[in-house]
Amino acid sequence: MTLSDCQGTQHAWFKALAEATGGRSFSTHKMNWVWLPETREMLCMFPTEITAAGLQPALGEAERLGASAVGIWMNAAVREGILPQFSFERGWQPWWMTRALDVETVSTASDAPDGRVSLTTVVDNQVWLATAQSGDEWAGRSYAYLLPEQGKKHLAGIFDMVVAPEQRRSGLGTALLNKLAEAAFNAGAEHLLLNATPDGQRLYRKYGFDLIGKGQTWWYHPGQ
Repeated sequence: MTLSDCQGTQHAWFKALAEATGGRSFSTHKMNWVWLPETREMLCMFPTEITAAGLQPALGEAERLGASAVGIWMNAAVREGILPQFSFERGWQPWWMTRALDVETVSTASDAPDGRVSLTTVVDNQVWLATAQSGDEWAGRSYAYLLPEQGKKHLAGIFDMVVAPEQRRSGLGTALLNKLAEAAFNAGAEHLLLNATPDGQRLYRKYGFDLIGKGQTWWYHPGQ
């Protein structure tokens, strides 16, 4: 499992999300972009070089679409270059983490199901949504995404993990991971990967994830 695998899976997830929600993907000079209409975000995914020829048309498109944020997801080895000149500011760091899946791990997790968490199959053998409830209240959710046509690698990403503040430290994060790991494993996944915040990585370490590297994000908010 490599950083390139993590970055490629993240990009593929955003592209799939854009396609499912009426957004789109496009390229400018050496820069690949994804428009997510539900969050009104224009995202550039892991450019190898930051160029004015790549930024300017995408920023124009972001303004036309009414974007609330323009984000650049970067490999830590790539320099920001001209981003500050275009009013981008350094944002949070994705902590890339991975773990292997096996029968023993998944079986142990499924032996103690948590009734607060339910699973919905969004796309057969590819996308799952785990949702948590506490009584009648929404308490959290997360997605798993198994890349199609990935050759000999069988990778699934965990994305958009959210637990309501009042429900944190109650085991819900682990329960969401258990449900998604089981679904992905049953569909053929052999490894899980995700990006974590510095705070969130504590949960994932307890679940057996290892840190393999860090990235960097830069953000511009039109109109501010």
